[in-house]
Amino acid sequence: MTNQATNADSGFRNHRVEFVREDEPGVTPDDPDWELFSDTLETALQWDADAQIEAQRGLGEYEVQNHFTGAEDHTVSIDYQLQRFFVDDGGDPLDPAGDAIIRGEDGGVKNTHTIVDRAEYDGARTYVVARGCYPNLDDVSGDPGSALPIVVSLDYEAKRVRQFKAEQPSGEPLTIRSTSSDDTSQTIALESQGAYASEEVELEGTSDVTTEEEFSSLDAFELDEPTEGDVVIEDADGNELARLHGAESYDGARGDLGVPALGDGSHGDAIAEPYERFLDDEITKGGARLAAEVRSASFNVDNDYEKEPVMGGTEQAIHVGEQDAEFSATVAGNFEQHDALVDHLQANEFDLVWEFDGGSITFKDAVLVGPGEVGPEAGDVISTMDNSFEPKGIELDAN
Repeated sequence: MTNQATNADSGFRNHRVEFVREDEPGVTPDDPDWELFSDTLETALQWDADAQIEAQRGLGEYEVQNHFTGAEDHTVSIDYQLQRFFVDDGGDPLDPAGDAIIRGEDGGVKNTHTIVDRAEYDGARTYVVARGCYPNLDDVSGDPGSALPIVVSLDYEAKRVRQFKAEQPSGEPLTIRSTSSDDTSQTIALESQGAYASEEVELEGTSDVTTEEEFSSLDAFELDEPTEGDVVIEDADGNELARLHGAESYDGARGDLGVPALGDGSHGDAIAEPYERFLDDEITKGGARLAAEVRSASFNVDNDYEKEPVMGGTEQAIHVGEQDAEFSATVAGNFEQHDALVDHLQANEFDLVWEFDGGSITFKDAVLVGPGEVGPEAGDVISTMDNSFEPKGIELDAN
């Protein structure tokens, strides 16, 4: 007997991870034009879910009587190698990280995202579908000791995330039904790979409805409205291919909508642009070099989202808060420790400018809030400092 997994998740599986900017938080656009994060991903879409389950105990009962789910808390994240600058020539977000940095006229983030991660294994596809994703820029790091591109780490607070599995048909009509007789007004859109075969089917409760189209693959299945029962998709032999859980499976909460249909939209093309590398970048402080030696640099932007449960469903309300940005650098130089302490104690302000290949980021009126440890140790050839700066704002300019 072996305890080796025969179907373990693996970093060698084929993933297609795409995002689209939403017109309204939590609502995927019709006919979405999907985009890739990068041609090279460091991670798949990583998902952390908490149904906030609580145990019920009554007076005089020492054992758990029931379990109830509460407001759901979802976060997702992804790491990728940076291939586009954060904004375009007009100052609008280009790379998805730009949406974590740029604020709109109302002070909110510029865009929220729908994200779909599709993985394939052994003739089946799994999907993680995240809607209403509010971005934070967790980290952009540069290390001159690495020849590899700069890596971006994005974190999201998400309104709703679901996972689906779809076994693949073999060129045949599909049959759809609900497990509830109440589901008679919803429509489900079915699509093959690239939407070469597509059909919309109106549910007829627990009665089977068969497509006119024959499907050799199943790549999208999306309801226009959630259902009470589970929606089951079967092949011509009655084998279950996919299932969308309804309210009855979620203790009365809102049911699943499924995997967004492509319609007249498109999947993301390869970006096919040069990667951003740190080795040939330049960083200045007040117009002069940041330091004689810059060993590493990074920055992050946190939008301080506030999540609150609200009556009427399990989705939490997400509100955009203050923006906290930090720029950090490990530096060395003959008088670097002296200069850093003077800047810190006097709260001197500087514009820090990081010149990327595709444009520049200016950290406006930045103050050295965290000077690194001062003073070398015995045997140190070079003493470095880990400095942290807090800017008043960020400006982005594309080349």
